[in-house]
Amino acid sequence: MRPHQVEAVKAAVRALEPPTGAMVPAAGLRAQVIAACGTGKTRIAAGVAEQLRAGRVLVLVPTLDLLTQTVAA
Repeated sequence: MRPHQVEAVKAAVRALEPPTGAMVPAAGLRAQVIAACGTGKTRIAAGVAEQLRAGRVLVLVPTLDLLTQTVAA
């Protein structure tokens, strides 16, 4: 991963960790990663999922071309 991707993964994981002693809200914890096209948002999401040991991850894409690209990655 590139340095900006590592930084984004760490920030997203921090945002998704429940505060010490606090209960997780009923709607769950959420975070957004906002970055320019081509900066590796999908790779960042994969890194976050790996760090959090997520069993399943849903990735939504707006076009079939992007779906093909995402599956290949």
